[in-house]
Amino acid sequence: MKRFLLAGMLMLFSFQAFSAAPISTVSKLQFGDDWPFTREEVMLNCRADGAWFVINPATLMQYPLNEIAMKQMESGKVKAQLIDVILLPDPNAPEKKKSVKVIQNAIKLLCESN
Repeated sequence: MKRFLLAGMLMLFSFQAFSAAPISTVSKLQFGDDWPFTREEVMLNCRADGAWFVINPATLMQYPLNEIAMKQMESGKVKAQLIDVILLPDPNAPEKKKSVKVIQNAIKLLCESN
C-alpha cells in the first residue's frame, strides 16, 4: 500500500512539474526607453490555455496582457487587476499610458518557445 501511495504521489508531482506554465523575468535594462512599467522588473507568465499575464514579483499580483487573460479576470477565474495600474504615463501623451506592445512581443516569443 505504501508503494502504491508513493508511486501515486510521484506521478502527481511529475505531472505538476511538466504542466507548469513558463515564467520569465524581464527588466527595464532589457527594454530601455520602451519599458512600460513602474516596476524595474516583472515576470511574464505564458499559460497553456493561451492566457498571458504580467506578474509583479513584489506582490505576486497578476495583470492580463491579452484578451484570453482579460476574460479570465473578468469572469473571476483568476485574481488579477487591470494592467494600467503598473503602466507608466506615455511621455508623448501624458493622459495615456505607455504601450505594452514590446512586452506582448516578448511573451509571444516565450510562449512559442515552450
